[in-house]
Amino acid sequence: MNYHALRIGALFLLTILSYGFYNAYLPITDPVESNYVLSAITMLKHNSWISPMIYDQVWYDKPPLTYWALMITYKLFGISDFTSRIPNTLVAGASVAFMYHMVYRMSKNVSISVLCAILLMSTLQFWYISHAVITDGFLFLFTLAIFGYSYLAFHNNDKASIIKAYIAAALAVITKGPVGILLPGLILVIYVCARYVVHRNDENYELSKDVKLLFNPLCLLAFICIASPWYIAMYSIHGEQFISGFLGLHNVDRALVSEHPKFNVWYYYLLIVPLSLLPWTPVICYQLKSINWKDDFDLFGIIWFVVIVLFYSLVATKYITYTLPAIIPCILWAAVKIGDLITDKETGEFTTSLKRFNYWVTLPLGIYYIIFTFATAFDKTLDSIPLVVGSFIIVCTIYIGGQYITSSFRLAIYAIVPLLTLYSAITITVSPILFNQSGLQFKTYIEDTSKPIYVYGSYYTSIVYYMDTTPTQVFVDTTDDPRWTEGKALMPTITKDSFLQQSNHNHGAYVIVPNKYDKDFTNTFPYPKAKLVNKTKIASIYKLQ
Repeated sequence: MNYHALRIGALFLLTILSYGFYNAYLPITDPVESNYVLSAITMLKHNSWISPMIYDQVWYDKPPLTYWALMITYKLFGISDFTSRIPNTLVAGASVAFMYHMVYRMSKNVSISVLCAILLMSTLQFWYISHAVITDGFLFLFTLAIFGYSYLAFHNNDKASIIKAYIAAALAVITKGPVGILLPGLILVIYVCARYVVHRNDENYELSKDVKLLFNPLCLLAFICIASPWYIAMYSIHGEQFISGFLGLHNVDRALVSEHPKFNVWYYYLLIVPLSLLPWTPVICYQLKSINWKDDFDLFGIIWFVVIVLFYSLVATKYITYTLPAIIPCILWAAVKIGDLITDKETGEFTTSLKRFNYWVTLPLGIYYIIFTFATAFDKTLDSIPLVVGSFIIVCTIYIGGQYITSSFRLAIYAIVPLLTLYSAITITVSPILFNQSGLQFKTYIEDTSKPIYVYGSYYTSIVYYMDTTPTQVFVDTTDDPRWTEGKALMPTITKDSFLQQSNHNHGAYVIVPNKYDKDFTNTFPYPKAKLVNKTKIASIYKLQ
């Protein structure tokens, strides 16, 4: 029996079942998820498989691969919250399974490979992104392939592996854009230079081999054949608009001009990355002191991590998802350290004395769980019952399972139960938080009206998805760069002055006003000009009289 393939299948199924079980109850949120969902729906409506669209207009925000996945899913299973999350759930399963496969190819160690897959599946940022309708889940899978195959290529001088890395980079480019090749390319160039510094005195090392491997013509040909057709097709259809809109505004300008200036601080990712690695941050930090710069993997991993974090720290526009690929070597370092913690130093066998393991792994994991549980007490909309029940299951599992843990493989298997319980409980608990970030919350109040709907100062794209009606955005004074205002506002818009002039002809119109603009709106439209219909946690709904 092929146990390797069996483990790959088991990890894939375990991930998609545990990640997908509650997806039907997770609303589509604003401002990001709703854009992808509405784009796929609009593209289906126009049968547009090349040009991304939204609000019945061509949109140059992202390449099409994520849209294609959503479109195919909608074609097969219909449009719903659950089906919208199917692609990223499947990609999460593929990433976890591929993490096991790649680490096994590197180490030939089943326990460490399975442990890496479990650690990835239970890392906070990976869990979050794998539940979201965004491009980063796809990008992570392809970047993981770039990482693994690139390391194998240079470690074994394997031409087949470097070709696979280039193919993965091509898929990344039609997922996220040029960064899919530019950033890994920069990392590999630095790695080749670093390998020369480290190994230049080794008899078996030749710089020319690394250079020829990196710039193999077959690799470049494979990359061009896969990545270029969509770009060529878009340029042939849209010409200069595609260059200025996609490459200009959504790539170069995004790097140079912050889309969200308040987040453009140099220490942004120094805060985000440690949080994204929870609950494994302590054990990863513990392993860092054992990094060996002369070891090929450690050298590659540290360059990979530092370059990604530094690159996105220098980029003006910052999102919490950008540095997700940086966690890849960290997961492997965590697995190695956990392996050390459960191994007797003298005999090299599994140790039943788990004192160090409990200190660096069990204790932080317990604190992590307690933080989530107590956090529910400060928000009345959150139900703490799933986390309380989950804690009971975890305690029972640890007590019963602890008596049967006699090997690192068994430890990895038993660890799955409390980890899946934890994240299943969190998934159930956070549903109200997502509801408060979704236009679904307004459906009760404006679903049946035939009158115009306005959103004052902001926009909720998910209203279009849930209600099949398109509100008009009212522009108010903003400090945002005008390039973003003009380039991203494809929805119907109206200026505040025009809105005021038309208000006498809009009797009965609904106006959704986010809390931050409520004072401005009530000063402009004091009662009885606008009557408060209802309030939600993030906005008020008014009706013009």
